[in-house]
Amino acid sequence: MKKPLCLFVGLVLSFILVSWGYDGHYAVGAIANNHLSPNAQAAVKNLLGHKSMADVASYADELRSDPGYKSTGEFHFVNIPLGLNYEQFSAYVKSDSRENIYKGIIGFMHQLQDPKTNKSTKEFALEFLIHLVGDAHQPMHISRVEDKGGNSTSVTFLNGGTNLHSLWDSGLLFHQHINYKDLAAKYDTATPEQIQQWQSDNVMIWLWESYQITTILYKEAADNPNFDETYYQEHIPIVKNRIEKAGIRLAGLLNDIYK
Repeated sequence: MKKPLCLFVGLVLSFILVSWGYDGHYAVGAIANNHLSPNAQAAVKNLLGHKSMADVASYADELRSDPGYKSTGEFHFVNIPLGLNYEQFSAYVKSDSRENIYKGIIGFMHQLQDPKTNKSTKEFALEFLIHLVGDAHQPMHISRVEDKGGNSTSVTFLNGGTNLHSLWDSGLLFHQHINYKDLAAKYDTATPEQIQQWQSDNVMIWLWESYQITTILYKEAADNPNFDETYYQEHIPIVKNRIEKAGIRLAGLLNDIYK
């Protein structure tokens, strides 16, 4: 299943093309690991062995370069028009004719919960679930079809050309100049009250939050696509919040599955 060459190529591409980059997904997995219940810790160890959730958090992106797993690409996002209220948004996501991130998260949750699912399938489901919960909190993964989730929205950041999606995948994170392990520690600061609230929110709420942020990001890019240090200072707290929420909510989801 895990072909060395395709994984190497996929790892290289993941730094360029896909969500949160390695650092952000590692942080999501590491934060989640810090908040697992004993039952969930045992279940995760049983499936992943010597690997941690942080270690496998980017595996779903690496697989996208393998033709055999091309169909999993649609699990990483949902394309949706702007301007919807919550009820319209929820109905649109659920009725989407294609696979999408909501269907992917719910489907992999069910695989983990189903006693008839074999261990290798559950390992695959867990690795994908870890990744997709991170994707759900990257705002540009819940965005417009017409510009491929911001990939065709050109902007500059500190005078360098990029696009809105790439900037939010990795550009803002890289500008911190923090290694991935320190990033995970720095972002794990939620209070008990925040943890309780975030873990009580359902998957659709996660996506709705990202959608609301995306709406603002598109407007900002339309008003002025040339971003400077001020943009970074104003938006990096949002990045921290989304990554931290993803880790806390991933832990809550697994704690519930393995309670």
